[in-house]
Amino acid sequence: MEGHLRHRRSLIIGFFVLLLLFLLYQTGDKLLVVILPFFLAVIAAYILNPLVDFLEKQRIPRSLGILLIYAVFFFLFLAIGLSTIPVLILELQELAVGIPEYTRHVRQFIINVQDDYQRINIPDGVRDVLNQNITELQNWLLHLVELVSHRIVALFSHTFMIFVIPILVFYILRDMELLKRSVLLVFPVQYRKWVVAMGSEMDRTMGAYFRGMLLTCFLVAAMTYTGLLIIGMEFALLLGLISGITNIIPYFGPFIGAVPAVLIALLSSPLLALKVIAVVIIVQQIESQLITPQVIGRSIGLHPLTVIFALFLGGTLFGVAGLIFAVPLTAMLRIFIKYALELAAKGQKQ
Repeated sequence: MEGHLRHRRSLIIGFFVLLLLFLLYQTGDKLLVVILPFFLAVIAAYILNPLVDFLEKQRIPRSLGILLIYAVFFFLFLAIGLSTIPVLILELQELAVGIPEYTRHVRQFIINVQDDYQRINIPDGVRDVLNQNITELQNWLLHLVELVSHRIVALFSHTFMIFVIPILVFYILRDMELLKRSVLLVFPVQYRKWVVAMGSEMDRTMGAYFRGMLLTCFLVAAMTYTGLLIIGMEFALLLGLISGITNIIPYFGPFIGAVPAVLIALLSSPLLALKVIAVVIIVQQIESQLITPQVIGRSIGLHPLTVIFALFLGGTLFGVAGLIFAVPLTAMLRIFIKYALELAAKGQKQ
């Protein structure tokens, strides 16, 4: 009788999980707008919680410690923002103005190749195709610059998000233990020890992942910016920032971040494009061989094939946000399945 009830409970839970996944698929975009601030707040809380715990151990009240951390980060962001945002906006404006000139250089290069080397006889049809593709590339780059500019403006215009997320983070950090106990009360007494063990592993895994990823992205952005400056690449700050942000997507992020830099360099000079590729390769080797193993390590415990599948699934269902959150959510699912199987095995023995 007890086994029958357990089987029926499992079927009910499975049904509601499938129903939840279906609702997520049907209302993905709208639901994402609602839950995104909470996701970001939870991530920020994971990153900041060790600092709050440290201050609390120094006998600083938890609420005061959070406010002190807020004050430090506010002045840091203010100082960094005042020095970088004007440069970013200027680089975007210069890029938008310079794209037509870059494409003109490419067309002239093709004409010079045909004039200087009679052996390379480019048919008119091929030349027309090249000109058409260059025009399309120019339009695409202009659209990309306009899109990035609008997104930057939109980011700072979303005052609701800017003010709500710090408030959410404050309450999550202040009442973290209370929130954990409240969640624990939802479960029957016999499962609470299991939930505590599972939650502790999730805490450690997610905290290590998010803190490590934040540091890795910052270092990649700084190294890319420095490397592009050394080779004399224009828009070094913008391209370094793009490289750092896209690095949050495992495996595919470095390639996505390298595309704008290589294309812009190619429109200026093939030699410069080769230098940019060299910078990207050096940075990614340092990141993959030195930084990531030390900073993130094997914190998520996922096989590369699982990560790639999660990225494809997350990107298909939820776009860019799906790519960003696919890996940590899959890691949490792995931990849940691990403890669920242990619990099921323990139940069968009893």
